[in-house]
Amino acid sequence: MKKFLSKISLFCLIFILMVFVLVFLSPTPQASKSLLFSKIKKDLLLEKEESPRIIFVGGSNLSFGLNSKMIKDSLDLNPINTGIHAGIGLIYMMESTLPYIREGDIVVLVPEYSQFLDDNSYGGLELFRTIMDVKKSDLFKLNLKQFFGILKYFPNYALSKMNYHEYFNVEESDIYSVDSFNEFGDVNAHWKMKKQDFYPIVKNSENLNYSVFDEIVKFERKIKEKKAILFISYPGLQKTSFENLKEEIKNIEKIYKENNFIILGTPERYMMPESMMFNTPYHLLKSGVDLRTSLLIEDIKKALRDNSISVPKQSL
Repeated sequence: MKKFLSKISLFCLIFILMVFVLVFLSPTPQASKSLLFSKIKKDLLLEKEESPRIIFVGGSNLSFGLNSKMIKDSLDLNPINTGIHAGIGLIYMMESTLPYIREGDIVVLVPEYSQFLDDNSYGGLELFRTIMDVKKSDLFKLNLKQFFGILKYFPNYALSKMNYHEYFNVEESDIYSVDSFNEFGDVNAHWKMKKQDFYPIVKNSENLNYSVFDEIVKFERKIKEKKAILFISYPGLQKTSFENLKEEIKNIEKIYKENNFIILGTPERYMMPESMMFNTPYHLLKSGVDLRTSLLIEDIKKALRDNSISVPKQSL
C-alpha cells in the first residue's frame, strides 16, 4: 500500500510539474495572433507618444468605437486608444495604464456597463491570457481577488499548449487580430464591413458592485498625484440593450455624480441606433464610430471649457 501511494504521489507531482511547464511555455502561433497582443503596441504608444496626450481606457467599446484621427485633428491632442477587450477587467485596465501616465495627460475612462456588475471588473479568461501570453510581469499587478479568480483557467490553458491546431494551419481573424488595429489603437479592420447578426444584452440577475466605484476613486487620486486629469464617459451602446439595462445604467450615472467625477455627456447621448451597430451591442459600424467620436469631441471640449483646463499646443 505504501509503495502504491508513493507511485501515485510521484505521478501527481510529475503531472503538476508538466502543467506548470506547459503554462510557462511561449505563446502558441495561434495565440500570438490574438487581439490581446495589441497590448504590446498600445503600451509602446503609452511609453513613447509625445505630449499633449489624451488616453482612452476601457474595453472594446473603445477599440471598436473610436476614430482617433478625428480626435487628433479636432483637439490637437495625441490620442492613445488602450481599449482591447472587456474581459480583461476594468481594474487591470486602470492598474496597467497608471505607470505610463505623465503630467498634463488627459485620461478618459469609459467602462462597459458590465464592469459594474458582480465581479466582472476583476477579469476573466482574457485577463489570464493577457498575463500568461502577453505580459507575465503584470502578474504582480494583480490583487488577490484577480489572481484567485483566474486560477481556474490554468488546466485548460496548459492543455491547449498540446493542441495540434494551436501550431498548424493557423488562421488569423479578420477583425479580432493583433493586426486589426491602426496606429492609434483603434480597430479599423471592420470599417468597410456590413452589419452582422448578434443578440442584444438582456437584463439578468447580476448585482451592482459598489466596490468598483471605489477603485475608480483610487485611480483618479493617483492620476491627480501625477498632475494629470481624469474624465469619465459612457460607452456607445445599442439602443435595445440600453433599454434592457436602463435601471442599472441610471444607478451607475447616479454614483458617478455622487463621486464628483468630471463626466462627459450622458448615457442617453451615447445610446446608438440599431443601424449603426456592427457585431455586438458595443461594437459600431464606421458611421457609428464617427458619430460617437464627434459626440465625444464635443463633450471633451465642453469639459475643458467648464473646468478651465488649458491644453498645451503640440510642438512642431
